[in-house]
This record gives sequence, structure tokens and C-alpha cells, in this order.
Amino acid sequence: MKGLYSVFYIFCLGLITLARSAQNNINTLGIPPQEVKYFSSARINCKDGSKAFPRDQLNDDFCDCPDGTDEPGTSACPEGKFYCQNSGHMPVILFSSRVNDGICDCCDGSDEYDGKVKCSNTCWEAGKATREKLKKRLATFKEGFAIWKQEIEHAKQLMAKEKAELASLKQEEKKLKVAVEKLKETKEAIEKAEEEERLKREKEEQRIRDAEKKAKDQEASQSLESSSEDSHHLSKEVSESFEQDGNQDKENHVGTEQGVDTENTNGEILLDRTKEEDRDEDNENHVEMEQGIDTENTHGETLQDRLHEEGDKKLDNTEGLSGAELGRLVASRWTREDTDQKVENHDEHDEHDENDEYDESDEKMDNKDGKHHEEYEDYSSEDEEVEKENEDEYDESENKYDEEENTEDYSEAAYSPEAARVRKDYNDLSHKLSKMQSRISKLENKFKQEYGNEGEFYTFYDQCFEHKENKYVYKICPYKQASQVEGHSTTTLGRWGGFKDSYKIMEFSNGDKCWSGPDRSLTIRLKCGLKNELIDVNEPSRCEYVASLLTPALCLEERIKDLQKRLDSLNQEIQDHDEL
Repeated sequence: MKGLYSVFYIFCLGLITLARSAQNNINTLGIPPQEVKYFSSARINCKDGSKAFPRDQLNDDFCDCPDGTDEPGTSACPEGKFYCQNSGHMPVILFSSRVNDGICDCCDGSDEYDGKVKCSNTCWEAGKATREKLKKRLATFKEGFAIWKQEIEHAKQLMAKEKAELASLKQEEKKLKVAVEKLKETKEAIEKAEEEERLKREKEEQRIRDAEKKAKDQEASQSLESSSEDSHHLSKEVSESFEQDGNQDKENHVGTEQGVDTENTNGEILLDRTKEEDRDEDNENHVEMEQGIDTENTHGETLQDRLHEEGDKKLDNTEGLSGAELGRLVASRWTREDTDQKVENHDEHDEHDENDEYDESDEKMDNKDGKHHEEYEDYSSEDEEVEKENEDEYDESENKYDEEENTEDYSEAAYSPEAARVRKDYNDLSHKLSKMQSRISKLENKFKQEYGNEGEFYTFYDQCFEHKENKYVYKICPYKQASQVEGHSTTTLGRWGGFKDSYKIMEFSNGDKCWSGPDRSLTIRLKCGLKNELIDVNEPSRCEYVASLLTPALCLEERIKDLQKRLDSLNQEIQDHDEL
């Protein structure tokens, strides 16, 4: 009996020890290792300073502190935080509301301690996978940091070079401005002298033209007087010629009658009949001829008067006519080109309508007209020769004037090579100065931007980065703008807004306006990478885009230290686990 009692006593003591151990574990559950000392005192203060509570009220499943200080291991306080130690893996902090909710959140299962759910401890396996990822990430950071250091050196050299270039350009700009100003003054002086010479030359040319015009006007006036006299003389000759032709026709008619009497002595009856018929016909022709002569004389006088009137009108308006035009005008009065042309056209039309009985009279009249026409042609031929001489003289005068102008232009080009050189030098230097000032302006604007703590983003100024996402191509140009390209259509997502969050975020704002929405914008989060690469472009909200940019500029040394510390901690936990 005594032995049995002893065994029972030891069993009960073990149960009490286990219960106390469990109670101690429950009291420290959900508390980070670095805060265990804070909860070791007999009376514990709420972290917000609102009150204090005795240690036995810690994790009693009743919320005493508004900030949840007294319930880190239960779900009693809405603001409480639960710490997953996750030995062999990475610790995690949960909201206390997720404690004993039937879901395993901690890889060691410590968040579900009420026994309703059995959680396996997966921290060692997860810890190994995490350790491999951590090793790779740490290697990327270290390599990126080496690249970053090289880019920093390159950026510093480029910045120093461009600063020296800017200083040199400003000095050269001052000298070039002086040279350009001098050339400008010289050029303006030359142009002023050239303008004076041009005005002088134009004045002299005008004087020559006025003198030539005056001489031509005098010549035309003299020709007008001469043509008027010749026209009057010509009209008189025409009238006399018509009278002589009428007398000659009468004489021919008498001779014809006598010839008929002599030749027909043996046929008196026939002769008398013939004489009688011929006499009647000749009398009729004679009357018609006399009437025609009177008509022609009258028509000649009327035509003469009209020619005088029209000729006077044309010759009165000789201002501005050339020598050739003036000669043709005078010849038209002499030859009666306008009037005779109308008469000839009228005669040709009447010839088709007349009967055959007038053929003989028309033939006689044509012979007479041909005689007079020959006289007019001889006279017109002389006029055309005079006209041709006048035209040749005028053409020679124009050629002479053109030769003088060409000679003057050639002389000007010959004696002003200095002017051409000054103009060329001025244009060349002005163009050079303009390009230089444009480069100065670009460099000055470049140096106004922010490029990171050590100038690591200096090389971004003249770079653009692209990423294809489905049918769109996204293009960002730091310090300028970001855009979305679809085929030939381009949409501006935003204009450069600067860096945020210690050079970890780029912002582009005030892009193209969305239809019935806000202006487009783009936020880019920078991450460590071995090269500059735009990735993961999304549109989480309407017309608000986000993306990531990998770059060695974010492979920072402090991040390398943090990753190394986490990796060492994992290695230590695994080592401790292996030893146990």
C-alpha cells in the first residue's frame, strides 16, 4: 500500500508541474522574445499608458487595456497583436482576431493552441525554401550593388565632364557674341552702301528710260505728221486714177463700134442687128460704169475721211507704243489694211451671188483693182522695210540696255567678294551661336534636376524604358513623360512629377484626360535589379497606372546588411534544430 501511495503522489506532482508549465506557456504566448522582460513584473502597464494590470490578468481572455497589451495571446482585444515565433523560419505578427479561428496561420501552429484544429509544424521545410530565396536575393543585391558603384563613378565623371563643357561653352559664347556683333555691324554697313548704290542705279536707269521715251514720242509725232500728208496725197492719186480709167473705157467702146462696121461689109442685116445689140449693151455698161465710177469716187472720199478719223484717233494715242507698233499703225493708214480687208471680204461674198452677165464688167474692174493694188503693195513694201529697220533698231537698243545691266551686275559681283565673305561668316557664326545656346540651355536645365543621394540617377536623364503588355507598349522617359502606344496612336500617361519616398518611387501626373474620368497618372516603384528594366504595368484604378522598374540604383548597401542578418538568423535556427 505504501508503495502504491508513493506512485500516486509522484503522478499528481507531475500533473501539477505540467499544468504550471502550460500556464506559464500560456501567459507568454504571442509575446515577441524581445518583450518578455516587459511582462515579467508583478504589475504591468498598458503600453498606451491608460492603466496597469496585475500579471495574473495577462492572457486571461478578458481585455483590460484598450490597446490590447494584456491579451497578446488571445482574441479578446480587437487591437491586440499575436507573434508567431516560427522557429526555423521567419517570424510573423498577426492580428489577435486570427487566434483560435480554426485556420493555421503560423507555420509552427502556435496560433491554434485550443486543440480544435491540429496544425503541423512546417517551419523547417518552409525555412529551407525561404533560405534559398534569401540567398539568391542577397546575391542579386550584392551584384547589383557592384554595378551601382560603377554607375555612380560613371555618373560622376559624366556630370563633371558636362559641367566643364557648360563652363567652356559659356566662355566661348561670350567671345562668339562679340564676333557676331562685329560681323553684324560690318554686314549692315555693307548692306547700307549696297542699298544706296542700288537706289542710285535705279535712278540712273529711270533717267535713261525717260530720255528714250521722250525721243520715241518725238519720233512718233514726226511720223504722224508725215503719214497724214502721205495719206492725203494718196487719196488724191486714187481719185485721179478712177477718172482716167473711166475715160479709157469710153475710148475702148468707140473703137469697138468702128471695128464692127469695117469687118462686116457683106452682112448689113446681121451687122445692123449686131451694132444695135452691141450699142444697147455698151450703153448700159457705160451707164453702169459711170455710175460705178461715181460710186467708187464717193466711196473713196468717204473711206478717205474715215481713214483720216480713225488714223488720227490711233495716232493720237501713241503713248507707250514701241517703234515697231508705231510703224505698223502708220502703215495701216497707208495701205488701208482694215478697210480694204472688209471691202475684199464683201466683194468675195457678192461674187457668188451675181449673175453671169456681170462677169465681163467684174473682170475689167478686177484688172483695175489689181493695178491699184500693185501700187499699194509697192508702197506697203517700202513701209514694211522701214518698220523692220525700226524694229531692228529697237531690238538693238534693248539688247544694248540688257548688256549694260548684265555688265553692272557682273561688276557688282566682282567688286564685292568681301561683302559675300562677310555675309557667309555672319551666317555661319550666327548658326553656331544658336546651336551653342541651345546646348547651354539643355545642360542648365539638366543640372536643375534631382539625381539621388549620390547622383545615381544622372544617366536616366537621356534614357527611356519600354515594356510590352498585351497590345500596348508602355514607354517611360524619366524627367520627361510616360506614354502608352497602340499602333500609331499615343496616349500620354503623365508628365514628370519627381521622386518620392527617398527615391524609391517615380511619379508621372497630368496625363491625357480620361473620358468622363480623371487625368491619367503613373506611379513606378523602383526595385533592385541587375539592369534597368520596366516590368509589371497594371491599371488597378481607372486611368491610374502602376509599374515596377528594376535598377541597380536600388541595390543599396543597408538592404544587403538586413538580408544578411535574416539569412544568418535562419541558419542559426536550423543549426539549433539539427543539434536537438
